[in-house]
Amino acid sequence: MAQKIDLLEIIKQARERGYFDFTDFPGLTLSFEQFKELSSLLEKKKIPLGAVRSTTRLTQQEALPIVNSLRRGVPPPADVTNFSVGRMNLIDSFNKDLNTVGQGSSKVRFMNADYGYGKTHSLYLLREIGFKQGFVVSIVTLSQNSCPIHDFMTVYDRIMWNLRTRDERNKPAIESVLDKWLQVIRERGEERARQIIKALPDDFKSALHAYHESVSPVRPNEEKRLLVLNYLSGKNIYLRDLHNIGINNRIDSSNALIMLRYMASLYRNLNYQGICVLFDEADPIHSFARFQHQDQAYSNLFQIIQQSHTTPYCYFLYSTTPSFFDNYAPYWPTHKIKDNEIFELKKLSVAELQRLSLNLCKIYSVYKGAKVPNNITQKLKSLVLNPSFSDTVGNFVRRCIAILDEVE
Repeated sequence: MAQKIDLLEIIKQARERGYFDFTDFPGLTLSFEQFKELSSLLEKKKIPLGAVRSTTRLTQQEALPIVNSLRRGVPPPADVTNFSVGRMNLIDSFNKDLNTVGQGSSKVRFMNADYGYGKTHSLYLLREIGFKQGFVVSIVTLSQNSCPIHDFMTVYDRIMWNLRTRDERNKPAIESVLDKWLQVIRERGEERARQIIKALPDDFKSALHAYHESVSPVRPNEEKRLLVLNYLSGKNIYLRDLHNIGINNRIDSSNALIMLRYMASLYRNLNYQGICVLFDEADPIHSFARFQHQDQAYSNLFQIIQQSHTTPYCYFLYSTTPSFFDNYAPYWPTHKIKDNEIFELKKLSVAELQRLSLNLCKIYSVYKGAKVPNNITQKLKSLVLNPSFSDTVGNFVRRCIAILDEVE
């Protein structure tokens, strides 16, 4: 049965904001008919669709790193919803998935996008939704040189160190969440802390105990603190060093996802919803020079799919290109990816690119502290008609910023 939803109230709130964005309505789940009705109402009221934001809350200091990132055509570390457009279907599906995962499920999804369609930017947009829903989120870029998917423990290490929370975007959650656990000890006492970790394995408990000792104001021990962090991120540590802090086993490819499950359990007890891991495939698996690396890469990805069923409160999204779906079948003869497990990312429309150019003008105005001339705004809107600049979102954004820079 479809959830009872007051669409008119949603329209009212969207009109007040000047746009409609699913991320402003965490927990909202629409049936197909409700989605069609909402889209019709938004169109009738001329309310922009998608993550269109007012930039009035942006400061000049906040706008600076955004513009610098966009000059390079890469998503900024800040909230990308300040200039994002479209992607309503993606946002809706992702919201529904996170609602389910937050209730104790787990999911693996795939994003299918041609080069230049805004795949990486979309992942940063989804990260903001994950933050809003209370998840700890990790974006992992998979490349042959820095983080090859055929090296499982390197990928696990990057997952752990790239985990972020909404309030600590620039600090690894592997540290900030442990600090939050220490805060629980200080404010609620050690008995409450023991209740939080009682279901965790002994090695994890020992790691938390060692971390607590390492940050003691009386006898701080930075070497021990780093040892605990390196252990939790799966570094290859001498067993004798681990034994010194009460840990008997390393984390390796056989138990890494189990450890991720325990991390999600700890986060849940500290009022987060779970863990969301977003993989961004920079180098296609079939492009790997060595066949054994291709084999191992597909094997590692399949391992995540299989073991995800035993990792509640964890969500995995693998963002890739159409070539992946053309090549994976021989490596996974017993598993076929279902259509409803794939998010299809379409090319932005002319109207969406024009709205994107307006958003860029607004951010640039904040950055420079001066309004962009109307003739330049119109020039950027017409840029979408030039195929050499609008063939990819990255090219379009870089050209828009270049034109704005030329005006200055």
